[in-house]
Amino acid sequence: MATYNDKTMTGKEWADLLSSGYKNLALHADLINDLNVFPVPDGDTGSNMRVTTMNGIEYIKDAQSIGDVASNFATGSLFGARGNSGVLLSQYFKGIALSLKGKETATLPELAEALQAGYQNAYKAAIKPTEGTILTVAREGIESVLPQVNEDTPFVDFFSMLVEAMKLSLDNTPNLLAVLKEHGVIDSGGKGLLTIFEGVLAKLQGKGIRSLENDIDDHENHETETIDFSVFNENSTLDYGYCTEFILQLLNSKANPASFDLQAFIAWLEEHGDSIVCFQDGTMVKVHIHTKRPSVIIDYAQQYGEFVSFKMENMALQHNGVLAKKELAKQDRKEYAIISVAQGDGIIKLFEELGSNLVLNGGPTMNTSVTELIDAFKIVNAETIFLLPNESNLILTAHQAANLYQDSKVIVIESESLQQGYMALQMTMQTGDAESAQESLQAGIEYIAPYFVARASKDSSPEEKVSYKKGGYVAGRHKDITIADGSLNDTALELIQSIPDAEEKEVMFVIYGKMVSLDEANELKDKLADIYPYLEVGLIPGKQEVYSYLIGVNE
Repeated sequence: MATYNDKTMTGKEWADLLSSGYKNLALHADLINDLNVFPVPDGDTGSNMRVTTMNGIEYIKDAQSIGDVASNFATGSLFGARGNSGVLLSQYFKGIALSLKGKETATLPELAEALQAGYQNAYKAAIKPTEGTILTVAREGIESVLPQVNEDTPFVDFFSMLVEAMKLSLDNTPNLLAVLKEHGVIDSGGKGLLTIFEGVLAKLQGKGIRSLENDIDDHENHETETIDFSVFNENSTLDYGYCTEFILQLLNSKANPASFDLQAFIAWLEEHGDSIVCFQDGTMVKVHIHTKRPSVIIDYAQQYGEFVSFKMENMALQHNGVLAKKELAKQDRKEYAIISVAQGDGIIKLFEELGSNLVLNGGPTMNTSVTELIDAFKIVNAETIFLLPNESNLILTAHQAANLYQDSKVIVIESESLQQGYMALQMTMQTGDAESAQESLQAGIEYIAPYFVARASKDSSPEEKVSYKKGGYVAGRHKDITIADGSLNDTALELIQSIPDAEEKEVMFVIYGKMVSLDEANELKDKLADIYPYLEVGLIPGKQEVYSYLIGVNE
């Protein structure tokens, strides 16, 4: 058991502290989710940060030095990042890893310097750095503590001071970001970062975190589905093979990582399996392959290094059990392809019909991860890939995935809503070249203003401009609530009538959700026809789960 009494922090000690920080974050994820200012589920911050750090923890199991622990944790977080908060957190840990690179152990000044490098890297990663967020808490926390740090400062004292400084910074976030003050909350991403370091401090103090292990085990067991093992028995044959996934750490003792030929490695894999996804990040290689002879793959990979993580599953259980996944074959190489992220069976089918080469099932309540996007890039197999995230909380994730992928030019079309994604696809014909496709996609998202109607998941705060109750209907443009009413269609009508120059609009479509009947949608359309007789309103059965109506209107 680590005592943290020495002048240096070892890799094992840092790994233990990160694990405690993750567990504390996981335990309080729902509390952090509740801080989200938008009262409609849209990719909760606590859940996204939990999944991001959980992936980091999976990568550090066998690392020894503090440099390797920091690097592996950062890599895992980068690939597992979900949502804006997850991406910024992963970039924060990437900065820490860069600062600790090559170190066997770290002194307190070196660790403090690494935390400073962490927030600096996160600021660089943010498209538009905003104060009053996780960035501020990370920056103000360490900068206020740095002058008090020297080699004689105990680690426990340092993290105690850091936690207190982060608390002060977090409490001040509503004064820096108006939307927080309006909703009477502190920043959720900053709260998540503080929660991680509170877990770190608890471990250092030897306090532990009450009921933590059982709570986390119960939570993660609840998320894991049960496999029906009866589908593969003594009378079965191996028809599907094994879904094999691993992270390979290239080693100098086996082969020079600098001369590792990724394309030759992939070419060999293609001769021994299919459904291959393989990419490299520094000296680590991630592999996904379906094969009937995993031992051959293992022997070949170990020529170059050793496994950081490894998972192998009999695909008969995947295909027939409740863990079934949609396995997609790699498409033929093409000039360009379009990937869309969407939620709702109707919308997914429509996007496929409109020419999206691949539609990922994701969105407000299940933000797509970096790894899932990279897998999709591999499947569509194009010289240029256009990615429509169709959700503002996925844009940073999309850019991070695009930057990591090397086999294609990936261009993120920054669609912030399904309405923009729909219009982008409408204006793009799969016949021209990549340049004209990009112009059409961009024109599509700029043409449409997105509006919504949904049920509120919580009560409004006294500070908000619009008062609403949990379960009541709220409406507005994108994520700005301007209307609250008692019934679905009355709320929608009031919203549309509030749109400037609504009577002069040329395009309006209404994507109605799973909870809305066709009769209700037609009733809204008929009422709009009475008010705006020259406006053609299109109804689309989106079958989405969060928003009752997603309305698109031309700018």
